[in-house]
Amino acid sequence: MGFMPTADLGDVQLHYKERGEGPPVLGVMGFGLDQRFWASQIPAVIGTHRFITFDNRAVGRSSGPPPTSIEEMADDGLRLLDHLDIEKTVLFGVSMGGTIAQRMILADPDRFSALILGITWARPNDFMRRQHELGRLIIRVGGPEVMAQSALVRMFTPNFFEVAGEMIDQMVAAQFDEGGSVPASVEVLLAQIDALEKHDTLAELGDIDCPTLVFGGKMDVMVPGFGSEEIAAAIPGAQLTMFETGHGCMVEEMEAVNALISGFLSSLPR
Repeated sequence: MGFMPTADLGDVQLHYKERGEGPPVLGVMGFGLDQRFWASQIPAVIGTHRFITFDNRAVGRSSGPPPTSIEEMADDGLRLLDHLDIEKTVLFGVSMGGTIAQRMILADPDRFSALILGITWARPNDFMRRQHELGRLIIRVGGPEVMAQSALVRMFTPNFFEVAGEMIDQMVAAQFDEGGSVPASVEVLLAQIDALEKHDTLAELGDIDCPTLVFGGKMDVMVPGFGSEEIAAAIPGAQLTMFETGHGCMVEEMEAVNALISGFLSSLPR
């Protein structure tokens, strides 16, 4: 994994890693996962840009109290940029990281030259509410490992398990290995769900005026595909691509997703 520096922000310490050269891209990861889960997308970004990834507070190697809101996690991301003396960056958020990215750009629009939002959403909806109720039950009864297993069967299409079952098992093992990244605790997972339930930016997204790429999965049964469609409709000039698979499209359709991301990044003014 190499040396991973820590940004001491006082109340939280964020572990981050930088790869590649060129204009910066800040990657914000999703629910319960640490920055190792960017592995599939690193090649798509570092061809043209410097990619900065980090663990959200109280996840992976980052410390601090559990989050109380998406806004609080967005503030962590903005303070990390301050710590790194980054005045302007591309922002890339996926899933819960996409909700954090929305709050970051709305809080400090001049900070961001472009925006990529993947498999995410902008307002409370009944499907997500029911899923959150079920998620809380699974976490309380089974803990993080059972939560990871239950998420997995909804992450990928059934066909993908046929062709890539072994790789999927390795991904789960990586989440719970002893390599220093601690799996998110029950307390942190429940806090992230509580934060997500309050997320509602849809009415504000019209204020975003930088180049924006939005992508989602047509078969996503974790974050509804209509979430990506609503975001793209709300952000002026946003580009939308919907993939044929689900929430795990970044792994399952890695080549197509990466081609989309690298194409978008290459099209940005230098």
